[in-house]
Amino acid sequence: MSRHDQPDPPIDNGSKEPPAEDIRLQIDLRLRPDEVAELEAEVLRVGPRRQPNQHDLRRLASAIYDARRRRDRMLGHKLFGEPGWDMLLALYCLPRRGLMMTVTALTHSANVPETTGLRWQKTLTEEGLIERGPRGADARKQIIRLTPSGRAMLERYLTRLFHCGARASTISHKSAH
Repeated sequence: MSRHDQPDPPIDNGSKEPPAEDIRLQIDLRLRPDEVAELEAEVLRVGPRRQPNQHDLRRLASAIYDARRRRDRMLGHKLFGEPGWDMLLALYCLPRRGLMMTVTALTHSANVPETTGLRWQKTLTEEGLIERGPRGADARKQIIRLTPSGRAMLERYLTRLFHCGARASTISHKSAH
C-alpha cells in the first residue's frame, strides 16, 4: 500500500478538555439564556457576517475530519459511523495536504472495510456528490473528486458551521466582560 492510499494521521495536541470559550458558552447558556440570546441578536444587528474564504472552509473541514479521527482512536471506530460524511470531508480537505484520493484512499479515509467504502462511494456518486476523475500516474488508480454540486453543498454547510462558531465565540467573549 503506497503513501497515497492512506491519509496522514492527524496531529493530536494532547488536549482532552474543551476550550475555555466552549465551557464559558455552555455555562452562559445554562445560567443566562435570555442574556445570551440578547447578545447574539445584538451581534447580528451590529456586525455583518464575514463570508469565509476557501482557506477558512478547508481549515474547518480539516478540524472536523481530524476531530473525528481522534474520536475514533479514543473511543473506537465501531461505535460511530458516517462513512459518507467522512468521505466528503476527506475529498474536501485531504487533497490540499498532498494526498491523492483514489478509490482505496477514500475508503481508508473513512476507516471502513473496502466493501462498505465501495458501497458508500456508489451512493455518493448516484447522489451526484462525487465522481471518478482521471487516472493517476499509475493507470490502475482512479482519482475520486467532489462534483461541483457536491463541493457547493459542502461549502454551504461549512459556511453555516463557520458562522455558528463565529457567533458562539463573539457571544462568549461579550458575556465574559
